[in-house]
Amino acid sequence: MKRKWFIAPALLILTSLFLSACSGLIRLEDEAITGEFGPAASAQEQQLRTFDMMWKNIQDTYIYYEDSNLNWDGLYEENASRINSGLTQKEFISLMNDLETEFPAGGLIYQTRAERVESDIAEAATYDGIGAFIGFQEEKKPHIVILAVIEGSPAAEAGLKAHDSIFSIDGNPILLEEGLGAVSRIRGLAGSSVTLDVQSPGEQQRSVEVTRAKLTTTGKLNAHHVPDTDYGYILFPPIAYQGLDQDVLLAIQTLSNERELKGLILDLRIVNASQGWPLDTLFTLFHDGSIGELYNRNQAQPLTVTGQDIDGSQSLPLAILVGKNTGGFAEVFAASLQAYERAVVIGEQTPGDVETQSVFYLPDGSRFFIDSTSFRLSNGDEIGNNGITPDIAVEAGWDEILPNHDPVLDRAVEVLENAK
Repeated sequence: MKRKWFIAPALLILTSLFLSACSGLIRLEDEAITGEFGPAASAQEQQLRTFDMMWKNIQDTYIYYEDSNLNWDGLYEENASRINSGLTQKEFISLMNDLETEFPAGGLIYQTRAERVESDIAEAATYDGIGAFIGFQEEKKPHIVILAVIEGSPAAEAGLKAHDSIFSIDGNPILLEEGLGAVSRIRGLAGSSVTLDVQSPGEQQRSVEVTRAKLTTTGKLNAHHVPDTDYGYILFPPIAYQGLDQDVLLAIQTLSNERELKGLILDLRIVNASQGWPLDTLFTLFHDGSIGELYNRNQAQPLTVTGQDIDGSQSLPLAILVGKNTGGFAEVFAASLQAYERAVVIGEQTPGDVETQSVFYLPDGSRFFIDSTSFRLSNGDEIGNNGITPDIAVEAGWDEILPNHDPVLDRAVEVLENAK
């Protein structure tokens, strides 16, 4: 099954919920009815009611329900029979967690009531942590990859940088089965410390002690000219923030004012976001016309844009960098411009993590997220099935980028040079 990649902003365990960032897109269901009040139910009746409500919402909402090879009737009967045979609460939670494995990774996410409360608290803008955006890499040895570090954060003060890898936390290795869940071992109260085994690209592992602090989740756009060239370079942050669209416009104008731009490189290698990501603004800068369509089980909505030319943006040669951590609307953006031959896409195969999710609350206080909306290109290709295949493949992960040597960026410069 397809593996999805997730990003935990600032070392928080945040579920990537791909909610619509563009006005007029298909509105997703935010919350399901939790059931009627009535006579107290037995533990078994409560479990079956919870499971049945979850199952009905899966049948009605799961985007790939009709295309899946799963034996839905058999899967329901198997789990309902287990519940009817009598389960402890711990066994019931295990059953619900086991259901996740029947779906593509991240397609179904179940949270107990306690996990839901903890997650809601963790998703606050202010939190206790070290201040880094991270991804998970399972090869060659499971480890966490630092995608970006918040300026002035404990992580930055401890010398941690983008492209660093974390292999163990307080002496305990990162395990494949925990994935990004390993970041829960990095979080902790402000003022407490955590020891990380860290390796920078091309260097030996080292031990770093970081003192946690109370932080605010932030992102920052990075824009500059590629040294010794007439090409602009814009690195997008892992998550969106208010004003990101205006920063993109300002970056293009500033780069153009400094010197005549002969091409632009958009780096999306660490972006896995949809909520708040300026998909509509970016499309209008570089494209005019059809994009593709968003669809769910009941309807499809074609997407079109009316282009605006900002300092030659509509005709500027464009290279887009993607990788294993590219997901959400960033994939939609890159794939659409690739399909219309508006941009050359360079890097690694993307995960196809473009589905948006609906959340449903269950009678026992738990909740689950289910893939409910996806995106297809105008030619019918569905990115959610295979991700983006780059026009030019460069197998260099984010944790393999050396200072002043980025093979993916270097290849993009070559492409723009040859396009003159």
